[in-house]
Parts: sequence; C-alpha cells; structure tokens
Amino acid sequence: MAGVSRGARWGACLHRIKYALAGEFPLVKSDPFHSPLRAWIAFLVLAMPCALGLTCGGSMNTPLPPGPIGSTLGTATRLILDDAGFAPLDSSLVPNKVDVYDLGPVQPGDRVRVALEPPIGTLRPKTALLDFDGVLFTYFSGQGGAAGLQTVIDAVVTQATGKLFLCLANSAANNVTQSYTGSVEILRSQPIPAPPPQILLLNFAGGSIQLPEGNFTVMPFDAADIDATYAGLTDAIKSKIAEVVRENFEDTPVQVVTSDDPPPAGNFSTIEFGAFSATLFGISQDVDQENVECCDDAIVFTNDFDKAFAVQPTADGIATAIGNVAAHEAGHLLGLNHTSDITDLMDTTGSASTLLGDQDFKTANLHPNIFPFGKQDGPGMINRVVGP
Repeated sequence: MAGVSRGARWGACLHRIKYALAGEFPLVKSDPFHSPLRAWIAFLVLAMPCALGLTCGGSMNTPLPPGPIGSTLGTATRLILDDAGFAPLDSSLVPNKVDVYDLGPVQPGDRVRVALEPPIGTLRPKTALLDFDGVLFTYFSGQGGAAGLQTVIDAVVTQATGKLFLCLANSAANNVTQSYTGSVEILRSQPIPAPPPQILLLNFAGGSIQLPEGNFTVMPFDAADIDATYAGLTDAIKSKIAEVVRENFEDTPVQVVTSDDPPPAGNFSTIEFGAFSATLFGISQDVDQENVECCDDAIVFTNDFDKAFAVQPTADGIATAIGNVAAHEAGHLLGLNHTSDITDLMDTTGSASTLLGDQDFKTANLHPNIFPFGKQDGPGMINRVVGP
C-alpha cells in the first residue's frame, strides 16, 4: 500500500552457483606416454571431483566464495551462473547491510527470476535489481507472502547493461540477522512481452473504492468540500486537475481521461476524488511492479484538502496540488516507488507547499525506506511497463 502523507507530506509506503568445468583427459592407445601410471593419474583427475562431492562432468554446484557478501555496487560478489543460467543463494542478512551480487551483463530479452525462502515467520528481504548505473530495474518490497520458496522477481530485460546487480536488504520489521536461501535464474533470449496500453480515469462522478485499509464511499466531486472558499469553482478546479495530470503523463503512452469524457474502452485504472483523511493526501491500492494489473484504484482525499497548508492556496494552486497527488498515486499504480527529491512527483520528503509547484516524473534517489541506495528513472520505467 502506498500513500501520500499530509504531515511530512508523503506517508510511508502502505505498500543455482555452478562454475563451468569442462575437461576431459583423453587416453589414446597411440599416445607414446600411455602407461598404467598415466591411467592411474587419469583416474585420479576424473575421480577427484566426485571424491569432493562435486558433480562429475559438465557444470557443478559450487559454494559462494568465502567471506561476507559485498555490500555496495563497487564491492558486489560475482555470482557465477551455470550453463543453464542458474545459481543458488544461501546467506544471511545483518541489520543495516545490503547483500549485493553481480549477475554480469544482460541483454534485451534476458528473463531474470529471483526466488527466496526465508525462515518461517520472517518477511522476505527487500529485493532490487539495479543496472550498471545503480538505476532500479524492478523491485520486491518483502511484505507478506506465504511460507516457502517464492518467486519474488520475474521480469524481462528491455535494455542492455554491462552489469545487473541483485541487492537484498532487510525489511524494517526484520531488524535482526535473517538467513535466506533461494536462487537466481537468467533465461537468455526470451520474447519481450508487449506492454499493455494503460488508460487512467480521473473519476469525479463519485462511487466506492475498496482498499486494504478500508472501503471508501465517494460523493460526486464538489470544490466546496475542499473549503467553502472554493464554492462554485468545481468545473474550473476539475479542469485544472486534469490538465496537471495530463501534463505529467504527456511524454508517456498513458491515456488520461475523466468521468466527463466518453467512457473509456478496455481496461483502465481509476483515481477517485473525495472523502477525508486526517493523515494522508492520497493512497493507492498497491505499488504495482511491472504494471501487472491494468485496473488498479487509488484515491485523493480532497475533502478539507487545504487544511494542511500554512496559507490557503488559490483555486489554481489547490487544483495543482490535487493534480500532483493524483499523478503520484497513478505512479504507484504503474510500479513507481517513493523517492527523495522534492521536485519529483514520487517524492516523500517535501512539505505540503511543494505540491503547489511544477513537479515531474524524474530520475531521483530512492527513499531510504524503500531501499538504502539506488535511483529510480520514473519516465523510463513508465515507458517500459506501458510502451514506448
């Protein structure tokens, strides 16, 4: 669950190793060195891997290099994949440390799967894939999940990178040493799925919305519900809200429509406007990584929306702020996480007044509550999951 806080502005997000061993010891009768001693040496060479408990012939499972796993992109532990592109994971996370594995280069069409199995009763670690420049490719928050091995990431690379990093960090609720096992698998040259088109409906007509935190009934939008000062300005404020959201998505394939337009054809996600929250400006159904669901919901709590501002905004200002919150929540529905840049729409560090300015989807540092390091390319991620 992801939300936008009215206080600090945004709320916290309510959201196999085988080394290739190919070696044969040919013994041919014409070999002038062929002898019983040579045969015995050959036997030892061939039998030694088996004596060590390794797989004989072809690839073999090998434990991770000794010592702690690297904790930064610069010190990442190289994870060697076998001929099938598989490597096991078996390590522990300590508080305030990230385990970073270097998976090597990837190309468009490489399908990356990460599966984790923490001990029963603990949350799965936060899991991020970062590219060579530390930009987030995809992410798993580690919240919830049934016991046992679970695939936490399954995504197809669309842009080549010299190194792909798998980064694991403890969830805030797991501030203890946490062991984990699992695997990484990269299937090369897989089909790249075509992203589905995405329609975003700004619903000012009222209705109901069901979220994990509760069910909300929303009346038709009336600017007077923000404050009596805005009475009679409903149409103007609605128009400005739609303008702001459309502007924020103008360089993406997302189609923005309102409840005043003809009903959208096909699947669409919905932003509701109305109801009241004493702590949040808005909240989304989920941070939908990879935009798996095209019919998510979110709400902007517009009733008494102006009360969080030190000085009451103008009608144009309040509409801009509401539009920015709506775009932020829509970003969550497209898989974007919180960042730490007050000019970025996905920021969660600024005050209420920052909502009154021009905000855009940008490349910005991930908020520490999301992951200890890394950046998010908002426009790039939207274009990847929706289409160019």
